[in-house]
Amino acid sequence: MTVPAVHASPNALTLRRRAVRGLTIGAAAAVLLAYVGALGTDMAPFGQRLAYWASVILPGSVLGLVFTTLVSGWGGLARHRWAEVAVVAAAVALPHTFLVVVASALFFGLEAITPGLVASFFGAVLVLTLVLTAINYLAAATETAVPEAAPTAPPASGSEPPPDAVGVPLPHPALPPLPDLIAEKLAIGLRTARLIAIQAEDHYLRIHTDAGSDLVLMRMVDACALLPESAGARVHRSWWAARGAVEALVRREGKAELTLRGGLSVPVSRAMQASLREQGWG
Repeated sequence: MTVPAVHASPNALTLRRRAVRGLTIGAAAAVLLAYVGALGTDMAPFGQRLAYWASVILPGSVLGLVFTTLVSGWGGLARHRWAEVAVVAAAVALPHTFLVVVASALFFGLEAITPGLVASFFGAVLVLTLVLTAINYLAAATETAVPEAAPTAPPASGSEPPPDAVGVPLPHPALPPLPDLIAEKLAIGLRTARLIAIQAEDHYLRIHTDAGSDLVLMRMVDACALLPESAGARVHRSWWAARGAVEALVRREGKAELTLRGGLSVPVSRAMQASLREQGWG
């Protein structure tokens, strides 16, 4: 099955989404810190406080984007999310401290820049950076959550299902094995499992198997390239589904979703609905 191309690469979309999210959170933090006059800035006029915090926080947001991309691209902490948050925050805080010292000197004046002063700035910057980095990671996690559809009761015997909610039972070919390049990234107990679905979660993929799920660092387009066309299809920008895992194709009010083994509910994009029907998915 030929899947329609996405208008932009997954990496470009992820980077742009990450940048917009980071700058939005940074701008909100700058307004809040200016409003409360944090860290002794309350004696200055609000306009000066806002300019100061914007000049401090927004460059930190850019640094956060750079280091998040580098650390997540490395992938060594993919299964230890809070350790990754700490590493990113520490990496941002080191160069950012010097920017904060310079901005503080320009806006409020500093009598002398001593090692003790720099150390005190570093502590404050590290705490603030940890908080904002954690907020960014939590926001990224909630962005990709896909709510499961409520289970539908089977129709009573002899009755027809309503036209706006039709479930089509599908055949059950065998679940495909995991490609080696994906299996080697999973926890040991999942490497011999069978594949059910692949779900994009920010810059990671969640690999759903008949033995559980795990996160790996990989692009969706690269994972799909490892799978034969007969094994399944990329049914949505954020989902690939194994054909053998599909229990039903449900259509409701013009929308469609697949019900997979294990209770997964997977949305089907409008562009893919006709292709799936042609391939006999329902």
